Amino acid sequence: MKTISKKLLVLCVLAGFASLSTSTMVLAQTKAKAPPPPELEKLDEGPDTGVTIVKPEQRKITEKREKGKVNEVEVKSGKSTYTLRGDPGVGNTAKGTQNGDANRPAMWTVKQFGGPKEVKEAEEIPTLPPAPVSPASASAAAAASSAAASKK
Repeated sequence: MKTISKKLLVLCVLAGFASLSTSTMVLAQTKAKAPPPPELEKLDEGPDTGVTIVKPEQRKITEKREKGKVNEVEVKSGKSTYTLRGDPGVGNTAKGTQNGDANRPAMWTVKQFGGPKEVKEAEEIPTLPPAPVSPASASAAAAASSAAASKK
């Protein structure tokens, strides 16, 4: 028991000396002052180059999954749209074989048919106004209608 306590006492004394020596080294480093930074010259600005910064295109990525596995990815970037599809695994085929899982090229959407149609407003067909009725033709028409009624 005495040997353990003596060894412990020696270790504590050594640790105390080590901590004192490191603190004096730190104090010595902080006392030394660094030289001030050199003075910088102001530079004249050059002519405006006319550079315009354009915002990057917004991308919309849509993933279609089946049983947790991504089967299809559709990317809309600006005006262009393309689709990436994975090959369906056929049976127990190995990768790299003809029927196995391999890379497929991107399919770009060029035209899309069957979208909403533009509705054109129906134009009104011009019709002729009714013919003016003259008093002589009006009396003749009335007489003809009364004669037809009397024959019945």
